[in-house]
Amino acid sequence: MGLVTTSCADDAAIGEDADGISDLVEPVTDVSHTDVRNQSIGNCWSYASAAWVESLHRARTGQSVNVSESWITFWDWHRKITGTGVTTNATTMRSEVSTSGWWDSAMTILRDRGVVMEAEFIPEEATSARSSRQSEALAAINAELNADGRLATATARRDPQIVLNVLFDAWRINDDVRAEVRRVYGISARRTLGTTTATPATWMRKVTGFPIRTSVARSTTAVPTSWDGYLSDVIPGGRYAWRSVSYPSAASSRVAVQRRVMRALNAAQPVLVSWLVDFNARNRSTGAFELETLRAASGPGSQGGHLVSTEDYEVVVRQPGQPERRLLAGQMASAADMRLAEQYGEMVFLRIKNSWGTSQGPLGGTFGGYHDLYTSYLNGPIRWTEASADRTPLSSVIVPSGF
Repeated sequence: MGLVTTSCADDAAIGEDADGISDLVEPVTDVSHTDVRNQSIGNCWSYASAAWVESLHRARTGQSVNVSESWITFWDWHRKITGTGVTTNATTMRSEVSTSGWWDSAMTILRDRGVVMEAEFIPEEATSARSSRQSEALAAINAELNADGRLATATARRDPQIVLNVLFDAWRINDDVRAEVRRVYGISARRTLGTTTATPATWMRKVTGFPIRTSVARSTTAVPTSWDGYLSDVIPGGRYAWRSVSYPSAASSRVAVQRRVMRALNAAQPVLVSWLVDFNARNRSTGAFELETLRAASGPGSQGGHLVSTEDYEVVVRQPGQPERRLLAGQMASAADMRLAEQYGEMVFLRIKNSWGTSQGPLGGTFGGYHDLYTSYLNGPIRWTEASADRTPLSSVIVPSGF
């Protein structure tokens, strides 16, 4: 697919809890997740992408790792500032680096720069659920892009060595990490893991050696099979690359996509979901996004795009000749019921792993940091203020090979 960017919604009003709740999640399906984190800037795509990598790695190894969203964001800004990713704020008329992005761009960064843990890039935030360094770096970089800043001119922005040094300072990267980055990628960071002649630091893990477990469906009727490989196998260009599926407009086609998502979740796969957030649709008690809640509000609220990984779903099964049944999120379903959901199910809501901290969630907080997106909300339409038009909140899903 082509590069699509997501300008991420970030609810700053949600608390900054430090603890995830992965051990408490008992779903209809059984997706392996790491702890919930709390984004401080509009880079949800890097959080969703890191969560996806962590989930596939945990499924293979049983280890919970903390892939650095800051590392992904750092290199994304390097590319944008030296390219065309500096924008002008329509209100202040000041230059800013765009924080938007997509799963594709995150995977390209991991392929070119390596999979790095937070403790290795910014040791001070090794156990932090929320990165203050990211928000500090964003403010510092935007200052450098204006007035007398080192990146205020187009000439300076085209010089990757200057940009790299300014980024090091803005992120307050320690001397050891700076030295290793320059040694491996060069003083201008023009080289990548694929082109450097230097031996990479041990903490710059190549995607070709980073173990993951995925599921592969070789046809729409065959039983998906678990497959152990490496991250390079499932990113764009890999033998079992995950792919994006746009959400259609026709009701029957929408149900078909929902069933594909349920099938992938039944195979314990952390499907990624791109959707439009209107915070006036959020139920303040449960954290769920509901069309009824939005319609009861005075109008649209704060809005933005969002990318997240998924955890579970709730579904009504209408099997011909049988009584209607409901499979509840949070209660493990049998393999037989999972198959019925894939064939006859109508999704009630999709449960997502979010990146807004753990202060909200369904069931009185048992799933802190997880939010339920009701199908009626995802189908919409909702009024999108920026475009002065109606929009379907669910944009696309990223699913495993064959699903």
